[in-house]
Amino acid sequence: MTSNRTRRTALIITAIMAMTAGVAAAAPEDTTADGVLGQADFASNNANRGNPAASASSINECRGLVVDPNSGRLFVADTLNHRVLSWPDAAGFMNDDPADLVFGQADFTSNQINRGGASPADNTLFGPRSVAVDSAGRLYVADSFNVRILRFDPPFSNGMAAVQVFGQAGDFTTSNQANAMNADANNLGNPDGIAVDSNDNLYLADRFLHRVFVYLDPVGTDTTADIVIGQPDFTSAQRNQDDATPTPKQNSFNNPIGVGLDAGNNLYVADEGNNRVLRFDAPPANNQNASRVYGQADFSGGNANDPAISATSMNGPVYVAVDPVTGSLYVADAINNRVLEFEDPANDSTADRVFGQGGDFTTNTQNNGGVSADSLGDVAGVAVDPDGNLYAGDRLNHRVLSYDIAPPAPGNGNGNGNDNGNGNVNDNGNDNGNGNGNGNDNTGGGGMDTPPCGDCGTGMGMAMPMLVIGMGRRRRRKRR
Repeated sequence: MTSNRTRRTALIITAIMAMTAGVAAAAPEDTTADGVLGQADFASNNANRGNPAASASSINECRGLVVDPNSGRLFVADTLNHRVLSWPDAAGFMNDDPADLVFGQADFTSNQINRGGASPADNTLFGPRSVAVDSAGRLYVADSFNVRILRFDPPFSNGMAAVQVFGQAGDFTTSNQANAMNADANNLGNPDGIAVDSNDNLYLADRFLHRVFVYLDPVGTDTTADIVIGQPDFTSAQRNQDDATPTPKQNSFNNPIGVGLDAGNNLYVADEGNNRVLRFDAPPANNQNASRVYGQADFSGGNANDPAISATSMNGPVYVAVDPVTGSLYVADAINNRVLEFEDPANDSTADRVFGQGGDFTTNTQNNGGVSADSLGDVAGVAVDPDGNLYAGDRLNHRVLSYDIAPPAPGNGNGNGNDNGNGNVNDNGNDNGNGNGNGNDNTGGGGMDTPPCGDCGTGMGMAMPMLVIGMGRRRRRKRR
């Protein structure tokens, strides 16, 4: 009985795929966004949609974001609403979907600093800037203006309390800020970008103390940093390791903001004040030298867009992310109002593609051509999901944009209803899917109206997501 039902399902899917074989795919391999959260459409960009109160569908200056590689859940730092929002399915959301989880506030309509309290608590936030998740689904939040990192453990619930705090000696009610005179391995100056490697070690960009911390096994040990990069030791905090002559160096930072890791745990740091991104080869070590620089001709350069805006220059890069499928590096080049893609970051420092500027590496106009699916306004966050779909925190447009990878080409064997194990529905009854901002304190088109569907062409926006529920998302494992 089960086998017959499975065969009938396969025949239905095969028939639908055949009918749509000649239909153009939805936004294949381009720099036009396919989905939007935080706004009703691609042409809108008001904070909280012009309302004083927040909602489950509104954003006020989003920055860092991350996709849980196991659950597919999207987390977004909604900075000026002093909360983190979450959506259950990053790859499958419909435009303007509301979030279903909120951290830092009691409900979706509240947006007060620390919930209106005079001091922080274990369930409040003040200007969160970044988020990260580990292999167990634990959520880390850089609660920047409370000068701490919070850890939330699943199962999640709205307004829940954190279980661990970094930077405040274990006290959830303090927000003490370190400075150059008292810096050590336990305190923080301005926690910003965070990331977790494949071993669940936590990385933090401590912006104003010009350093990156590495916490080895933070869940199983303590909240004291084990490794410092960018400074000779834990008690140093000078810009480029020398405030008197702050020339950029191979082992120094000037206001680092974002951190990201590739599949080999190589570290990328958005060094905002030096207008560059640095790569540090694994494993991390104290005062480590970078192995490659992006945005500058060499390790001693630090000027913005030097000598001019191009595929090799940057102006205030803030966050980074690495595609787990292809290894491509994405950089939120904030003041240039663009995202840069480096297809071979281990060997090449020239960007291969640009988002937000109509494909032009020589322009940096905010909302180039008007607010649309092709524009960006001080982009302040980037993330990539396990399939290679790209997400951008478009800070001054108060929205999250998604850019879908290309769907599989019709007739390539990915949609067959055969009993040979090659299709998505096999004779054994298994549904096998083929593996296929800058708050940064800097001064410095039309998209689809139908729900995004990375697996289907125009006209299938509603039909295919329903089929995908039963058969799994079929994603090609390479963006190019």
